[in-house]
Amino acid sequence: MRPLFALLLPLAVFGSTVLEGLDRAFGGLDRLREIFRRAQELLLLGGVALALLGSLVFIASWALSHARRASDHSRPWFSRAVLALAYVPLLLTAVAAGGLFVPGLAPFILKAFALAVAIAAVVWCLALGLLIAGGSRRDLGRGRRALILAGTPWYCLVVYMATFL
Repeated sequence: MRPLFALLLPLAVFGSTVLEGLDRAFGGLDRLREIFRRAQELLLLGGVALALLGSLVFIASWALSHARRASDHSRPWFSRAVLALAYVPLLLTAVAAGGLFVPGLAPFILKAFALAVAIAAVVWCLALGLLIAGGSRRDLGRGRRALILAGTPWYCLVVYMATFL
């Protein structure tokens, strides 16, 4: 806490001098605001691209999962557990979407998306493990459904972040 205080003390004492110096150095604070706005737009565009890439990974893994053939060995407990876990990111995405319409949930939009994306990554790994291990047609169907459901936060995150562009 002391280093933060040590950094803020000169700013408080010599604040107007520092701001005047910044104003002269950058040719006005409007120029500095423009630089920050452009940097924010670039970061947002990169975030949209990253979310879009994540959603494409989910869709591609779902499409490739159809190449897996069913076997005689069934894994019902594993496939049911993976499918049940896939509904958690879906529900968290619903909470994030509710934040757009219910003002009380608005502070939880990004938190819900972050948690949904993290859980979706775990579900994706488990669903791929299920598809690699194989199972009956019903087990593979549950794994495919889990992949699509776990991708939901990524799809919605792309749309949500694109609204800021």
